[in-house]
Amino acid sequence: ALLLPAWAPPHAAPHAEPLVEPRGVLSSSLFFLSLIMYARANLARRMAAAAAPRRMLSDASHAPPKKLFGLTARYANAAYTAASKAGNLPTVGVEMESIAAVLQKNAAFAATLSNPTVGREAKVAYLDGILGTKYSPITKNLLLTMASNARLDELEKVAADFGELMKAKGGVVDATVTSAVALTAAQSKAIQKALEGTLAAGQTISLIT
Repeated sequence: ALLLPAWAPPHAAPHAEPLVEPRGVLSSSLFFLSLIMYARANLARRMAAAAAPRRMLSDASHAPPKKLFGLTARYANAAYTAASKAGNLPTVGVEMESIAAVLQKNAAFAATLSNPTVGREAKVAYLDGILGTKYSPITKNLLLTMASNARLDELEKVAADFGELMKAKGGVVDATVTSAVALTAAQSKAIQKALEGTLAAGQTISLIT
């Protein structure tokens, strides 16, 4: 007798079944790809979190050693941080002392900087010509920024604030003594010696009478 194969619908043909496998393989590939992407993102987050404390520590090492507040303090703090990061604090400190001395001794120079009738651009050009390459980029940038912001009338106070920060870094503590009569050198020395006993290690007294 003639044996006929059993009838099967067209969609159940033997060659149709393997078509399911590529879809399964594709789904598995997408699944593993998503796992890899997640793992990479998670690793990146962990590395960023681990690096953050190091960045904070690095920034903290350049922070001003003393908290000063106000408009002039913001300029002084910014200059201190920039100079610290550049490893140029001693130079900038000397330059700020020099500028403060010029402001006190040269009335014409101080008047020009604080003159409200002189425009910002004119002051920037004036200072740029005077400073040239004689001063460090940080000090020059500070003065030109203050000129462009019309804040040169506060320059002497900014220099004083910067001096306070430099004293704090060096462990120098100001001590003001008020006396009805002028103190002798011996008396000042005795007071300074007595006050030094209250200081922490590494600090020194700057006696102001």
